[in-house]
Amino acid sequence: MNHAVILAGGGGTRLWPASRRSHPKQLLPLAANGETLLAATWRRIEGLFDRRWVVTAASQAEGVAQAIPELEIGRLLAEPEPRNTAAAVGLAAVYAIAGNRDSVLGVLPADHAIADEGAFRDVVARALRLAAEGHIVTIGIKPTHAETGFGWIEPGPAVAYGASSVARFVEKPDRAAAESYLTRGFLWNGGMFFFRADRILDEIRRQLPALAEGLDEIGRAHAGGGAAEVIARIYPRLPSISIDHGVMEGAAGMVTVPGDFGWSDVGSWAALADLRGADAAGNVTLGRAVLLDARDNLVSVDPGGLVALVGVSGLVVVRAGDAVLVLPRERAQEVRDIVKRLEAEGLDAYL
Repeated sequence: MNHAVILAGGGGTRLWPASRRSHPKQLLPLAANGETLLAATWRRIEGLFDRRWVVTAASQAEGVAQAIPELEIGRLLAEPEPRNTAAAVGLAAVYAIAGNRDSVLGVLPADHAIADEGAFRDVVARALRLAAEGHIVTIGIKPTHAETGFGWIEPGPAVAYGASSVARFVEKPDRAAAESYLTRGFLWNGGMFFFRADRILDEIRRQLPALAEGLDEIGRAHAGGGAAEVIARIYPRLPSISIDHGVMEGAAGMVTVPGDFGWSDVGSWAALADLRGADAAGNVTLGRAVLLDARDNLVSVDPGGLVALVGVSGLVVVRAGDAVLVLPRERAQEVRDIVKRLEAEGLDAYL
């Protein structure tokens, strides 16, 4: 049986102020058709998996349920406290393995955009086949430029179904290293993984024994029909580490399937251009905006609002609720620094 595990608990801080803790990036209607990123992720994998799960923060569970009305209550796993992706994946594996130890999991972030959904589904089908045969699989995104904001994957020798072994994962590089990786055929790490549930739990047990101990206790409680109280007690004490760093970098026998399907992690306001077309002057707008003699701007306005730009270029301008953001387009990644400043100054009401 194939299980999709959609990770939907992130904060999306680089899309502040539209993305907030209680209503983060994956719940925003960013697509041109008004679809949320989470709803698009749910829809595009329909028919590929027998069951679809969503793991999210308890504070976001209501918003997730509203975004996916057809999501069964029992398939929504709400973390009492975020503990990063290794714990989230482990929790889903515990629930999936209860029905079948050979269950195959596909882990997919909820906040990515895919342009060519047919090509994406083909790649996922190959990844699931490899995972069923015992491999731990990641989708390596074919890069379009020397990106310094992503992790990279160095492919090794070829294996079956167009996949390659993984020689190594590489952290976010500097510009020179990224340009070298681009010319040497490295791939971007898109954070999508596929494996049998028993295989990933074995890897967690080998590499993250403290996490495995907590998951084992949750698994025993789930088998007895009373996991909620145990999760509430144990989960906040689990190690907080990503599945990439905690497991994948040290896993044996990993393979990667290359993917070329118009992928974007929508990692900053600058990525809005990946989802919505620009006008003749290069402006990208979401919501109501009036632009006069303005070029190459990115504008987002929440419903009921209006933003007007005159004689400016290369800006990101966001009006969302009680906050306004303005910064140069090339510095869009620095929004996370604003969020850190708000946290440091105790301005949590704006987060």
